[in-house]
Amino acid sequence: MDEPEFRPISAQPSAPVKKNKTKLIIAIIIILFLLGGFFLFQRANNSAEEEVIEEQIIIPTEETSPTPDDEDVTPTIEEEEEEDETPTPIPTTGAVSSRFELNVQVLNGSGEGGVAGEAQTFLQDLGYETVVTGNGDNFNYEGVTVNIKSSRSKYLDDIVSDLEDKYTVNEETGTLGTSSGFDVTIIIGS
Repeated sequence: MDEPEFRPISAQPSAPVKKNKTKLIIAIIIILFLLGGFFLFQRANNSAEEEVIEEQIIIPTEETSPTPDDEDVTPTIEEEEEEDETPTPIPTTGAVSSRFELNVQVLNGSGEGGVAGEAQTFLQDLGYETVVTGNGDNFNYEGVTVNIKSSRSKYLDDIVSDLEDKYTVNEETGTLGTSSGFDVTIIIGS
């Protein structure tokens, strides 16, 4: 009988390496997919950031708004005649030393023609420098309603006193938001 042949372990035929190569190839493919996905994600984020930046570009207009420092701040005759259009607010700037320097908006809240223009003339005759007219959000107002920015509230009593010479002023007043282009809005009701 033949004796089995003993070979050292290193001399025995090796097991097939095919399974290890397959696992390695699959791992490489997965890594490549992950890297490709990461780069696509980064590219999409960069494009989105560029789009947001493009939307934030502010284009200046050719027309500048007057400030209280400008000499001719009163509305033109053409603006006075167009009471149906909402006027462009005049920017409020810096400190004000008297009620006459406030940016005042007079709105017709009664529906009667010329009411806001009449109040504008009345206030300008008293010395108010900047008075703009327009129509109220409705024509159901009673009496005169005064709305003022909280930063300008120290002038409220003086304004009410001026108006009471000609109008019945409501006791209840409102507060204008800080983004308003006017310091005071006066709504003339019936």
